[in-house]
Amino acid sequence: MGESRRIHRGWASVAAALLVAILIATLTPTPGTPVTANFWCFACGELGALDVAANVIMFVPFGIALALATGRRWLSVLVCVATTLAVELLQVRVVAGRDAAVSDLVANSLGGWIGVELALRWRPVIHPSQPAAARLATAAGVLFAAVCALTSAGLEPATVPPSLWIQWMPPRATYEPFTGRVLAFDVDGMDLPVGRQLPPRALARALSGPQWQATTTIATDSLEARRSVIVRIAEEFTVLVSVEQVGRDFVCLQKTRSADFKFRSPKVAANDALAAAVGENTSPVKLTCARRHAWLVAGVDGNEARLRLSPALGWLLLSPFDFAITTREAWVGWLWLLGLALPAGYWAGAIRGSDALARKRRRTAAAAIAVSLVAGLSLAPLATTTSPGNVREWAAAITGVVLGLLVARAVSRSSSR
Repeated sequence: MGESRRIHRGWASVAAALLVAILIATLTPTPGTPVTANFWCFACGELGALDVAANVIMFVPFGIALALATGRRWLSVLVCVATTLAVELLQVRVVAGRDAAVSDLVANSLGGWIGVELALRWRPVIHPSQPAAARLATAAGVLFAAVCALTSAGLEPATVPPSLWIQWMPPRATYEPFTGRVLAFDVDGMDLPVGRQLPPRALARALSGPQWQATTTIATDSLEARRSVIVRIAEEFTVLVSVEQVGRDFVCLQKTRSADFKFRSPKVAANDALAAAVGENTSPVKLTCARRHAWLVAGVDGNEARLRLSPALGWLLLSPFDFAITTREAWVGWLWLLGLALPAGYWAGAIRGSDALARKRRRTAAAAIAVSLVAGLSLAPLATTTSPGNVREWAAAITGVVLGLLVARAVSRSSSR
């Protein structure tokens, strides 16, 4: 009885710590005006779907901790709902610069409920029966293939809208004014002067295709290390192409199909590429922002950084943080694929028994996982303009499956003692 009370108190402490983290994340005042003006709007804004997903995920650990602390389903769910309701009311009336929306209330409550159910139903997931383990392994393999396929589709160029804004040094919230001067801007040799224009068919065709190049010539006589937008091609709500400065880095952004569904688009950074231009240098500099089939490229005077567009970038499309990456961050994609593949390996390893039926189920699960890896890392990218998984990405996915098998065996041995 005493041990049970200590365990409950421990999880109550975890729940309290998570509550503090949620309050800090949601009630810290921010400068500027709220992004969402309509409380009843659902998944609104440029990254509305990503915000909903993040709000669901944020409350899952809180729901888990509450359920393990109390052992009661509906009390834990009620606390989650009351917490998010209090947060939304404070954002409306008290906290400056924060936006409140019914989508936040629904997403937070759903995340808390999912966490509660996971906490109270963990035994069938961790110790499934033989038939359930086979079904779960197959489902996890299908999920791996689906996530990779959606990533490949999401990295395709976005649909070009009927009208665009061509903007030089535009003001934008959280950015500073660009201190250099823009001398010229073109896409595939087509000059794009500042101002609004209907895009020529050639421009629309180029930006929706697998290969294009935007070149920006800037004067750097007064360039300072800032976070600034240099030029961009934008529609009413989102940015199609953006050429940016982040300190001494040069950044290229292309809107991809993921942004059509209100998730994030990839950015590539040429690190320290503008270092020589900041200060005394007065000669013009040419900036290259380009897509070359399965690569997104950022270059300064011919020195280029490239980002390979592959299924390993799924984490980037779902990232709550806005940052640009290069090939140096490829290890994050490897961890992403490893984590995606691990559940399939775990449940395949959880198919216990030595009889003929158990062996058949293991073979079926192994075949399903193999087909899922091929579909996700090879077939889905080949059906788009993105890159198939390379050797290291394949190695990461296979490592995830093997690691899942080893974890399942360890869990099985510990539970049989």
